[in-house]
Amino acid sequence: MITLFADVVLPLALPKVYTYRIPLSLNDAAAKFCRVIVPVGKKKRYAGIIWNIHDKAPEGRDARYIEAILDDAPLLDENHARFWEWMATYYMCSLGEVMNAALPSGLKLSSETIILPVAPDSETDLNGLSDREFLILDALKQTGELNLEEVSKIVGIKTVFPIIQMLAEKNLITTDEELKFAFKPKTEQYLALHPDYTYEDALNALINSLKRAPKQQDCILAFLQDEQNPNINLEPKKRSELLKKNVSAAALSQLIKKDVFVLELRSISRLEASNADLALPVLSHTQTEALNEINKGIGLQKPVLLHGYTGSGKTELYIHLMHDAISAGKQVLYLLPEIALTAQIVRRLRAHFGSKAQTYHSKFSENERMEVWQAVERKNEEGSLVIGARSALFLPFQNLGLIIVDEEHDSSYKQSDPAPRYHARDAALMKAKLYECPIILGSATPSVESYYHAITSKYHLAGLYERFGGAILPEIIIADLKEATRKQRMKGVFSKLLLDEIETTHKQGKQSILFRNRRGFAPLLECNQCKWVPQCAQCDISLTYHKQAHQLKCHYCGYAIPVVSHCKDCNSGDIRMKGFGTERLEEELSSLLPSLSIGRMDLDTTRSKHGHYKIIEDFQEGRIEVLVGTQMVSKGLDFDHVKLAAVLNADTMLQYPDFRAFERSFQMLSQVCGRAGRRSEPGTALIQTWNPDHPVLGWVKNHDYQSFFAYESNERKTFDYPPFCRLIHIYIRHENQQMLDEGAELITSLLRTSFGKRILGPEYPPVGKVRNLFQKNIMIKLELTLSPSKAKARIEETIKHFQNEVTLKGFRIIVDVDPI
Repeated sequence: MITLFADVVLPLALPKVYTYRIPLSLNDAAAKFCRVIVPVGKKKRYAGIIWNIHDKAPEGRDARYIEAILDDAPLLDENHARFWEWMATYYMCSLGEVMNAALPSGLKLSSETIILPVAPDSETDLNGLSDREFLILDALKQTGELNLEEVSKIVGIKTVFPIIQMLAEKNLITTDEELKFAFKPKTEQYLALHPDYTYEDALNALINSLKRAPKQQDCILAFLQDEQNPNINLEPKKRSELLKKNVSAAALSQLIKKDVFVLELRSISRLEASNADLALPVLSHTQTEALNEINKGIGLQKPVLLHGYTGSGKTELYIHLMHDAISAGKQVLYLLPEIALTAQIVRRLRAHFGSKAQTYHSKFSENERMEVWQAVERKNEEGSLVIGARSALFLPFQNLGLIIVDEEHDSSYKQSDPAPRYHARDAALMKAKLYECPIILGSATPSVESYYHAITSKYHLAGLYERFGGAILPEIIIADLKEATRKQRMKGVFSKLLLDEIETTHKQGKQSILFRNRRGFAPLLECNQCKWVPQCAQCDISLTYHKQAHQLKCHYCGYAIPVVSHCKDCNSGDIRMKGFGTERLEEELSSLLPSLSIGRMDLDTTRSKHGHYKIIEDFQEGRIEVLVGTQMVSKGLDFDHVKLAAVLNADTMLQYPDFRAFERSFQMLSQVCGRAGRRSEPGTALIQTWNPDHPVLGWVKNHDYQSFFAYESNERKTFDYPPFCRLIHIYIRHENQQMLDEGAELITSLLRTSFGKRILGPEYPPVGKVRNLFQKNIMIKLELTLSPSKAKARIEETIKHFQNEVTLKGFRIIVDVDPI
């Protein structure tokens, strides 16, 4: 029999695949794209994926053996594998990094370090042990073994390796590796009547024999009763349902011991079940025309950009398109940029599609995500329509018939860390190409790149320039903070104009949304005497004050300290808050307008799985009258009674040092304003600013996307930015600032030999240190006529050359293709 070898992809940031030998006994079972258990290093084992099978032994080393094959059928199909390969190549990362991002934890098995006790000999000095070492040994006596996570909880610290090492050196413990299976099917206990008692005579005899055990007799009778069926029902019953009938748990256990009942464990689905109650929405004339235009673009086999005003009814068009695809037996992927948006849209879609619509995002447990994965892979009716954030792009669709990327402009579609640093919109375009399925990009404020592709015929443009149901776009008021301050018409961070609008809205029985794209209470504390500001110990950033937690927190690394009362430099007690976040907005508004019910929606209030759902439901039902929030409230949400939408400070966005600042400001402000007046009554939007004459505010006020695009595209063309070139950022990081400076200059000079004036930098970013690593950025501008694959190959060669320098150690280099 021929000796076969397999190239295996591991869920690690490794630069290549590794070749393993397939045992002869597994030759017939081994297949491309099946998972296998393989050894890595001295002790570790991982579940990898066979990427190729061949008969060529690796050169220079003996191939280690594959230990087991986990799948009866391939985990991926050819299209899915090609998508992974494209992502690894385009975004300059490894296949292992793509695998790690793509698979739910239930499919990424790895060995786990297990701590085992060793009996101490007579010479071991147990008196010299620390308190933490004693705690670990005591726990081992009781449990027999511990994993690292359990040890960490016992001793109360995260880094436990030094303690483990000390105990191992004292020969008090040993370690082993155990393969960890993450996915656990959800089970329910069922009780079935033993076959011996399924006959009428035997059953009657059983009941009569239990006259002296009336509670056991009651269990039998409760099992036989069926409220929906007057006849005797011998079908297995849920144990939990029987207990709800007030039967004795002890009596039930006795009947199981007597083999009267047979206990079965049945797997049940975690996927939420719901009924489809609503018919297809009736489209207006404008919507019908837009739908026809979309279908025209689909017929031309082009991506379709649906440019529709906020509140124009894009979701109704999506529902019609989804219905057509699902009716044809196809699967549909509906991408949303924010988890917050799924809470409301899922409810709407389930009203039309029932259990066919399922959700997939990071707030769901790994077991729930695993079941959605399985439903999609098996082409179950559940999961015909998947609504999810960017990670849903990796689901193993077998018969993909439609992709919808809603709010396609949103920066949340870009994965920043870790690799692959992909943009879900662009990756969805490639997925649609590989699967030969239609793709719709929708937005009220399309990205400059997408709109440029539409007007140059790379995409097909469909317009929806009328609000649904006769609603009109909101009146937008620009509130001049400079003038309000001069006339003493400010109360804290609120202009009198804004407070009046909130009160008027409340008196009319309507609701308000207030937007501030900064969470916490205050962005920083400052000494009023010497201007000292508390800084993160690990990042080059000031700490944000969170009043509810009474902490100063870093929003980059999570570092937190108690609130300081005195200046660390001059010992002054005159510490003052500067700026404001959503937490402060909520408190100040509650103080100014105590009769209002105010809610807050930001990262701090939505950490739980159903945090978004609860806040959105309370707002929809009117239990919250004013909703304060970050970008979570700014786009995609649709509420019946919102009359006022307000931006507390537009200037921080407009002044951000980035070539996309105007674009992001226009999009964010337009989206916030679009939350108001989405039904028959007109709404009002109010923007507070210190610079009321800024051109972006004029375009937003006039709902003038065309003028914004004309200005922005002209600027991009003049200064050579996307869509007129391609960008690649290289981030170089090191814990030593001087070494970083030297290394950054060296790699820049190496890159300039290939790219010349296309290289900009190196420069420190606005936050020059994160998690104790200093960082410099290098930007590469590539002409559209230049081969991106050749350019990326030269970048990779240069980085390898740099890393091979013996004197250069400790550098971390990150490549970000198409940064935002």
